[in-house]
Parts: sequence; structure tokens; C-alpha cells
Amino acid sequence: MECKTFFRIILIFLAMYSNGKLNAQKYRILYSMQFKADSTAKDLTKKEMLLDIDGEISRFYSYKLFKSDSTFISNEKSGREAIHKSMDYEFMTIKNKKPGQISKFYRLLIDVYELKEAMPILQWKITNDTKMIHNNKCQKALLDYKGRKWEAWFAVDIPISEGPSVFNGLPGLIVSISDSTGSYSFNLLELKKKEENIYTSNNLSVKTIPVNLQQLHKLYLDHYNDPYREIKSGYVKAKFVDQSGKEITPNFNEQTKNKQIILKQTNNPIELSEAVQYP
Repeated sequence: MECKTFFRIILIFLAMYSNGKLNAQKYRILYSMQFKADSTAKDLTKKEMLLDIDGEISRFYSYKLFKSDSTFISNEKSGREAIHKSMDYEFMTIKNKKPGQISKFYRLLIDVYELKEAMPILQWKITNDTKMIHNNKCQKALLDYKGRKWEAWFAVDIPISEGPSVFNGLPGLIVSISDSTGSYSFNLLELKKKEENIYTSNNLSVKTIPVNLQQLHKLYLDHYNDPYREIKSGYVKAKFVDQSGKEITPNFNEQTKNKQIILKQTNNPIELSEAVQYP
């Protein structure tokens, strides 16, 4: 009897160990992202995005930034001259489930800001609808989140509770998700298991400036009110030329009005309820 109990404990331990190894595997997932920075635009902008997962931590970031960082690291290791690093931090997020924290990144001119928040508990409504996507049986889930209605399809047989951007918490990997206005969509292109060289932190990139949401909005409003302040002060170097390529001194009042129109138009973030309220 004692022998049977002993072997049962061993089997349970092995099962737990095996499951732990599965959850601790490293994954790299490639998504195709389409979005409208201007909600009234007819055309969508396309980007390739990566989701790197290592246990409880994940990083969602642009493929362009990945290529830049990996080339930079390779050059440093081999002693070659480092290349100019990409600043494509748009839509980057880092999720850390253990402390329940999410970091979001925003670029304004030459600075990158990091906003750390408690990771949201998303109130998914899982439906009975299913369909096949990339030979995976997927199930539909619905979500109302910060001003948008989302429809997601998660792979029933891929037990990774993750997805692009801020999205996670479903009993399977999010294969496809889009909002009801057609402003944002993410679709899985490729899943790589046991990937070693993944990046789940910002240690390999530029130094960021920590902010809260109120501070971030103030930065954007200050930029709106005087978008060429850094150029006029010499903090940011810029050259203005006419159609023939001749350098000119710009009319900053006129340039400011034009820039403000653009800033108002391109104010359609994923978290719509947190859009900057420009005057």
C-alpha cells in the first residue's frame, strides 16, 4: 500500500514538473497588425509585431525594433561599430504577471516614456462560436475595454494565456483580435516554440523616462501647444527646406497650426478612453 502511494506521489510530481516546463517554455509569436492612427482614414497602416514570452513575462514590440536591437547586440559582441538603433516604440508593452504589472511605451520626439500600471483584469465573455484558423480550432470571445468593443479568437489547443498588446487572460493563445470600428486588428502569422533569443525586458533598448498617465497627457498637451519648442531652443536639430531643397527659415506660427491639425487627427489610440483631449 505504501509502495503504491509512493509511486502515485512520484507520478503527480512528474506531471507537475512536466506542466511547469511547458509553461516555462519560451515562445516567439509574429502578428500582423493593421491600424488607423486617424479614425477617419480610408487606408490602414500595416506593421509586423512580435510577442516574446518567457514564463510569466511577455514583451510585445515591433519587428523593426527587434531587428535593430539584435543587430546592435551582434555588432557589440563582435566589436563592430554599432548602428543607429530604431526608435519604433509605438504599441510596445511588457506584461509581468507575477507582480501584476504592465509597462506601456510612448515616443515623443527623441524621448521614450514608460508608463507602469497594474495589469488590467479583462472581463472576457467567451461564446460557443468556433472556427478553424491556421488549422487551429478557435473559439470566440468578446470584450469591452476602454472605449472599444473587441472580438477575439483564441486557439483552444494552444494553452498560452497571452495575446498582442494589453490582451491576455483567455484559456488559449489569441490568434486574431479586432475592434468593432475597424481601427485595429491583430492576426497571428507564426508561432515558434522553445525560442532562446527572446527579449522580455527593455534592457537592450534606449533608456526610458518614467511617467504616470497625467504626466504623459501633459507632455502631449505641451507638445500640441508649442510643437516646435525643442527645435526653436536647439534641443532637437532640424533643417527645413523648400521644394528645390534650399534651406529656409520656417514660419513657426503657420507650421504650428498645421501640426496641431495633424495631432488632432492622429489621436485614435487602442485605449480610446485615454485619448489626449486636445483643445
